[in-house]
Amino acid sequence: MSTKATDREDALKRLRLFNEKVEELRGYSFISKALHQDAGVQVKFDCVNKTLEANRIGADSEARAAMCLVLRFFVQPRDRIELHQMAELYLHLPVPDEDKHWASENLKIVDEFLDRPTELALNGTPITHRAVLETFLYGDQAHANPDKKAIFDTWREIGPIHVVLENCFEFAVCEVLKYVFWLAAMNNDAIKALGLTVTA
Repeated sequence: MSTKATDREDALKRLRLFNEKVEELRGYSFISKALHQDAGVQVKFDCVNKTLEANRIGADSEARAAMCLVLRFFVQPRDRIELHQMAELYLHLPVPDEDKHWASENLKIVDEFLDRPTELALNGTPITHRAVLETFLYGDQAHANPDKKAIFDTWREIGPIHVVLENCFEFAVCEVLKYVFWLAAMNNDAIKALGLTVTA
């Protein structure tokens, strides 16, 4: 098999794996719970007792844990379907230039969102959406990275603010998943194009 044919087969495997993981995600309850019309945080301040209580409606811990196991495929490079790796792959696929452009351009929009601060700050330092995403993912859900776990534990000790950060985490995940689902639809056309090229 030629080098070009091998590269195309490899690209096909990556595109198919990406879409398999997306279909797995669709089967989980995270999205419907996180995007439920009542999802969000309700904060109550008791003026008499001077207490603050926060209640959140959204994905439960089981739904989040299941989602995070799959989300790792899209944010870690090991399996070669991390989002930036996929945008790079598109530059070499036999797809229209417009598809190549938007695969990168839409990912830039996601990166810009992740690097924007949330409305929360810790010790005067704004907390970005990326910091929330990575802290929950690597400090609690998918790994116990020492640095991220230390930050996560600090957030958890703050009290009600942790509930708000949980909500920020779900919001950040949903923004990333919008791109993931969009790219999966694009991948279907790329898979067809590669399939025709391989068999030709």
